[in-house]
Amino acid sequence: MKKRHLQLIRLLNRGRRFTAEELAQETGASIRTIQRDMLSLEELGYPIWSVPGTGGGYEMLPNRLLPPLHLREQEAVALYLTLKWMEHIPDVPFGDIRSTLSDWYVNELPHDVETKIRRLERNILWLGNKQIPKAPFTKDIYQAIERKNKIEMTYRSTNGSRTFPIAPVGMALLDLKWYVFGLSELGFRQYRIDRIEAVQVLEESFESEDLVTLLKESDERIGVTVHLELTPLGRRLLEDVLPDIDELNEWDVPEEELPFLSRQLLRAGAEVEVKAPEQLREMMKEHAEQLIQRYM
Repeated sequence: MKKRHLQLIRLLNRGRRFTAEELAQETGASIRTIQRDMLSLEELGYPIWSVPGTGGGYEMLPNRLLPPLHLREQEAVALYLTLKWMEHIPDVPFGDIRSTLSDWYVNELPHDVETKIRRLERNILWLGNKQIPKAPFTKDIYQAIERKNKIEMTYRSTNGSRTFPIAPVGMALLDLKWYVFGLSELGFRQYRIDRIEAVQVLEESFESEDLVTLLKESDERIGVTVHLELTPLGRRLLEDVLPDIDELNEWDVPEEELPFLSRQLLRAGAEVEVKAPEQLREMMKEHAEQLIQRYM
């Protein structure tokens, strides 16, 4: 494919109609050359729609093919491994397409690169927790985020199931579990998608800051200093709970998250001691007393 063809594809992918004269001006080619280029792109499988007469021109139909990537061999292998890794992420919001992307991609590569990849994939494995809960509503929520539509969801918590509306501003994958971050009457909250029992996408739209901005603002909530004394084993057991746990002994934690943190600290047992705040120490004592009562 010529460099000019790629330039034409980028122009048509903007989602509007161009006249042959406009495309000629953008690329520095003649109108006749542009007309030949359009025929060539159609033959390559690009859905070019040409409209004759006044107000006519060329545009790209939906579900178009994207221009090819020009990759070095190492980049091609890295991209394949990335696609293969994505197949192991549960409930990716694009459905079953992820299970075919890597095979489709490798079939387009030169034979020697394909042979190298086939050899590599038997020596690079993705091992992890196979008991990951299903989250079947990731695709519905992704589409609502993309279109900025509110959703009504039935959510299962420790207090039972309830149905309420939220404005879904974004999603995140944490420990191979999907979360949706939304604005509701309770403010900015996150919900595990595998705990959603039903979703209805509403016609009502919403406007909000992006997820990165909202998370940054959330991190600026008034917090308390948590001081822990940890053994080496305790640091290992809690490495997924607190950031930089190999180096730090103190963290600023929003006060409303202390009950959740106290339960997380339980996994380390006697390998962790809460030095401060006193509020968190009392929570740990209460947990300990409940455990003693259970095993009496």
